Amino acid sequence: MINVRHLAVFRAVMKTGSVSAAARLLAVSQPAVTKTLQQIEWEVGVPLFRRIKGRLQPTPESILLLPKVDQVFGAVEEVERLATEIGGGHVGQVSIATATTLAASIVASAVAEYRARRPQALVRVRALATRQVVEEVANNQVDIGLTDAATVEGTLRTEELCRAHIGCVFARGHRLARKRLIQLGDLRGENIITFFEETLVGLQIRQRLSALDMSSVIPLSTNQSLIACVMASKGLGVGLIDPFTPLSGLFPEVVIKPLSPTMEIRPRFVFPPNRPLSIAATEFLQVIRSVFAAHTSDENLIFRL
Repeated sequence: MINVRHLAVFRAVMKTGSVSAAARLLAVSQPAVTKTLQQIEWEVGVPLFRRIKGRLQPTPESILLLPKVDQVFGAVEEVERLATEIGGGHVGQVSIATATTLAASIVASAVAEYRARRPQALVRVRALATRQVVEEVANNQVDIGLTDAATVEGTLRTEELCRAHIGCVFARGHRLARKRLIQLGDLRGENIITFFEETLVGLQIRQRLSALDMSSVIPLSTNQSLIACVMASKGLGVGLIDPFTPLSGLFPEVVIKPLSPTMEIRPRFVFPPNRPLSIAATEFLQVIRSVFAAHTSDENLIFRL
């Protein structure tokens, strides 16, 4: 079978016009070049060169073959270049499935920092519901999963990232803006915006409100803290949500205050089964950790483990 070494000899002869020049270019002997040309002609089944008046002349078949050979070597050179760049850390590809809550805040900031380091890197972010994040990871569709779920069912390896407390979000001109700490009882009479009851956080909030006989004050529910921030910014109510979206900087017109009693969430990484992390994914993982660490403080309601 014709292999890349055979094609390299053929290409060198076509480019240089002689066996001796091709041998010098490839740093091999002339007999080796001649033997390789004979092997190629035997495989192809037609002559590729004719010697006319002492000069090697390519046949029409050789001229027809050369563009395809050039394409092969163009692809090989591209692979070599890419391998060199990957080895030097200049490019890479990483994919992450993340809870929508985290996608527009921490993950977006991490992508910006990672791309500043690796401007040629390819990053794919899939913002999904928690259940879908776990499915993407379990099916090996992404390199990393990041979820805000307290636990992940199954045998997937997980790693907790930090602790965070549910906060109280409202427009800057709200009557509660002067308070440093918001008690649940302070929200009596307010329109509360929070997650659906079928979510762990949404259920926990309703249980706490029910204990204060405030269970009927949730006229606005959503599955995304991004939407809750939009509604709070328009003065539609007070949001009881995670602290990540307000930290995105997308909503300068809202403030987030600590809530008492506290309700905790623990974001965690989820890793695909039987699949080692690439160099790019490992570095991106470290960037996410550093971005989280930069936001850990009592004021931001995000705490180190």
